[in-house]
Amino acid sequence: MNIAWEFDRMRNLWPQLGWGFGLIVMAGLLGLTGCARSEANIERTPIVLAVEPAATSAARADSPARPTPDPHITPEPPPVFQTNKLLRGAKPVTYIDDTCEYLRRRWDPNNAAPGTIIVPIMYHRVKEKPGERGVNQAYFKQTMRKAHELGFQTITAEQAADFLERNAYIPPRSLMLFVDDRRVPVINKHFMPFLKKYNWTVISAWIIANTDQRPGLWERIEAAYQTGHVDVQSHGLRHLYIIPGTPKKQIREELFGPFPYFEEHFGYRPVAFIWPGGNYIPYAVRVAREAGYRIGFTIIPNGPIMFNWIPLQKAERQMGDPLLLLPRYHANSVKEQLPIAVEIGEKAKAQALAHYPQEAAWYREHCGGELPPPTTGYR
Repeated sequence: MNIAWEFDRMRNLWPQLGWGFGLIVMAGLLGLTGCARSEANIERTPIVLAVEPAATSAARADSPARPTPDPHITPEPPPVFQTNKLLRGAKPVTYIDDTCEYLRRRWDPNNAAPGTIIVPIMYHRVKEKPGERGVNQAYFKQTMRKAHELGFQTITAEQAADFLERNAYIPPRSLMLFVDDRRVPVINKHFMPFLKKYNWTVISAWIIANTDQRPGLWERIEAAYQTGHVDVQSHGLRHLYIIPGTPKKQIREELFGPFPYFEEHFGYRPVAFIWPGGNYIPYAVRVAREAGYRIGFTIIPNGPIMFNWIPLQKAERQMGDPLLLLPRYHANSVKEQLPIAVEIGEKAKAQALAHYPQEAAWYREHCGGELPPPTTGYR
């Protein structure tokens, strides 16, 4: 602004505006002069514009525009739920990078309620006589009854994958019963009475290996699958322990090899890979993802699983793919762990409800729109 020119112009208008008003305007112009001089000494901060790649922009063209957050008034999202009830060394890991998407799915009343847990349990044998290997038969039955008393219901591998990926509805206390290897007699004799009584399912972690050379084995697992109580998933082509030094060709065969057999005998590809012996290396985890497995299971009993919350050990966390390294409880100690898992879920639910106002405010500021309110109408 040319202050001198404005000064002369206003002085010529004084007779029309009145001397009092003119003096007020002149004082304002003098103030602007000082501001102009002060501004000249202020260091300008350059403005940097982040340009989103065209492909990303096009992909988000139909998404609602997100507001620019104000760091001075916007609350931070609450921290990840913590508990001291996990296996020693285990820490919860999140895997959904988009917080807006996570909160949307977390509070969708059609999805699983906050605090929903999955307890996966690994079985091999159920021993009936002293000296036999496996979990004690009496303890096994106590575990089944205890799980039912606590309100657990079983889910399939596909249900677990849907829940972990997008918080699809599953029962608030969900159970995954695994029988590793090709132990159809164990399923039929020990599990099937409970499966029928409680309308449960068990997951057979199936090894391909020499099944073709063992008469009647395919027929037995197919018959078990046809009952509707058995979900068959992959335990590898040859039950290969994948350790450092395992040839890459063998790793790929172990992970990809089961597919044609599953398609022939069950009509689908497995969604879960149960790591033989609980062994894996970074390359194998990447190949499992490449092969299309949605979830994978180890033998480490870190704790229960929740949506966007997987308890892992340090070595597992370093792999960078939590859904392929999910924990499993051990059959001979899980009965005492079931109430603890329930407690973890209940505390996670209580924290979620307590932090809802903070999460809703964060969502409103960063994502646009409103989160659905908490409801007792979760299925």
